[in-house]
Amino acid sequence: MSASYKTTQSSYRWVILAIAWATILMGIAAQFQVAALAFKIIPDLNLSLTQFSIVFSAPMLGAVFLSIFSGMLGDRFGVKKVVTFGFAVSTFGMYFRYAAHDFITFFLVMFLSGICPALLNANIAKLIGAWYSREQMGTAMGIVLSGNGLGMTIGLSTATLFPTSIMAYKTAGYIMLIIGVFWVMFIKDKPSNVPENLQKPAAQYLREVSRSKNVWLVGLGLMFYMGCNMVFSGNFANALITARGADPQTASIMTSVVTFGTVFGSILGPLCAERIGKIKPFLAPISILGAVVMYFAWISSGVITWILLAILGFFMGICIPLLMSYPMLLPEIGPAYAGSAGGLIATLQLSGACFIPSFIVAPLAKNSFDMMFILASLCYLLSGIITHFLPEMGSKNVEEIRIELDAVK
Repeated sequence: MSASYKTTQSSYRWVILAIAWATILMGIAAQFQVAALAFKIIPDLNLSLTQFSIVFSAPMLGAVFLSIFSGMLGDRFGVKKVVTFGFAVSTFGMYFRYAAHDFITFFLVMFLSGICPALLNANIAKLIGAWYSREQMGTAMGIVLSGNGLGMTIGLSTATLFPTSIMAYKTAGYIMLIIGVFWVMFIKDKPSNVPENLQKPAAQYLREVSRSKNVWLVGLGLMFYMGCNMVFSGNFANALITARGADPQTASIMTSVVTFGTVFGSILGPLCAERIGKIKPFLAPISILGAVVMYFAWISSGVITWILLAILGFFMGICIPLLMSYPMLLPEIGPAYAGSAGGLIATLQLSGACFIPSFIVAPLAKNSFDMMFILASLCYLLSGIITHFLPEMGSKNVEEIRIELDAVK
């Protein structure tokens, strides 16, 4: 296996980046419409806090079951075909959320709405890595994954501006349909001058990536990161309304400060890592410090809260694009196995998003928002500790290894 892949300067790579970015943005924006509308959804559907956590996390549940499979399919048949199927399913789910009138039906349509983002998430490193060089990989991933933060911001800040929830849901469905048309028309799996990978039995892809300790470390780090992210972002607005008496619009704006901050972090963090040629200084130290900031953002008040929320968002945006770049950077993975490795990583990542908030944090916190955010901060801390054990895969380190090997020869 080899981590080497061709550099392309084709301007078409920006088309690929833009459509992938829009897909991620719309998938997360639709999900976070629900977080902003929690004060309506919970009483209208007669949901408990645990039930609301489950339906809010439902779009990511598909990734738990489909990521490994979709990653193997992406390696074998190409990313475009796999994600096209997801568009059909997710557009249906996003649009028909308005028809749900109880916990079960709302859970079902929310689950369907997350299929496309889940399939793309598993294959995003493979798609972006085919069009961008090793040196550009982190920055390109940062740009495309900034769609997560901007999508959260748009979903949280605009959902309450619609006259009705029905209109918010239908609008999301229409936009997803338009992006799907662009995906089918313009996405290409790789530049024309890049050779096809040798196709292998699907089980062999999974067998190879499961042997990599580093793939498991990336997945576990992202698992705890997503757990803390979903707990905080999914419940902060409702906590401000319920426990602090904030009005819904102010609560949504305060939460969107965090999500909007991740946009800057996801772009500037990888860009700085690219400039200094090191990745690890932007992983464990940032996550550990971010855990402290997260807790104090909840217990503080006034302008200090707004400042801490902005810092928290910036910190949370830095780690994920760097971690998501690892499948294409690891020498034991590279382009041949990036889809399958991304699938395994995404399974762990989205398991954290689904199960940590609903089945660990919510039961332990009960109805205490204080305990909820303490546990969220703990998850962020654990993510930082795990990423400390990853190898340094920055360009400077790789160049140093190459020089050492040349000296030995």
